[in-house]
Amino acid sequence: MAYSSRSGRARTSASAPQAHAICDRCGFRYNHVALTWQFDWAGASLINKRILVCPTCLDTPQEQLRAIVVPADPVPIANPRVEFFVDYESNTRITSQTPTTDPTTGIPVPAGNTRVTQDDSTRSTQMTGEPPNGTNTLPGTDPNAVTYRTVTGAVSNGSGLIRLTLATTNGMITGQMVTVQDVGGVTAASGNWTITVINTTQIDLQSSAFSGTYTSGGYVVNNPSLPYNFNEVPKTGTL
Repeated sequence: MAYSSRSGRARTSASAPQAHAICDRCGFRYNHVALTWQFDWAGASLINKRILVCPTCLDTPQEQLRAIVVPADPVPIANPRVEFFVDYESNTRITSQTPTTDPTTGIPVPAGNTRVTQDDSTRSTQMTGEPPNGTNTLPGTDPNAVTYRTVTGAVSNGSGLIRLTLATTNGMITGQMVTVQDVGGVTAASGNWTITVINTTQIDLQSSAFSGTYTSGGYVVNNPSLPYNFNEVPKTGTL
């Protein structure tokens, strides 16, 4: 009877005998020293799968099973200087109700007249003249502009015309058009007028009729540029 060796892929030596073992994957016989523990990734480290495999069956650890280690965030700097994102996002204009349509042009006109500010307070939308971040409380005018004059008094000129006293008439000329508003006690002064310059602080409103007694307030705007069908500077709310 022929003899068949059962050593498989293991080496047998009479002078230096070594133990045999079976590969846990393929089932072939190898010398035990030729088998290797199988490792694989689990999280951020390799773990022993507790199986002994031959060199042919030994797998490279699967990188897709390896956890991605994200480095720590950089240390923030002291005293950073960033943009004013809160101001940019909160200082926006809103409409407070459904827009209306201009009857002449048919163009939608937003009916809202307020802006939301950082401290949740509301202020009027200045139509003309007001610089950014201005604090003007009168609609559509800039007290620092050369076209604006504050009224400090209103009397009759002796002929029945309304005579207004201003801070200055510098830049005004007889015959020009002005708009007068909010003269306390002399309501007849409100409107559009052609003026006569009397001196450096007084003007007469041509074709006017004085009545009442001046109390306080009022302003004059030179050569007003008014929206279509407006006869006064638009008022859009209060500060």
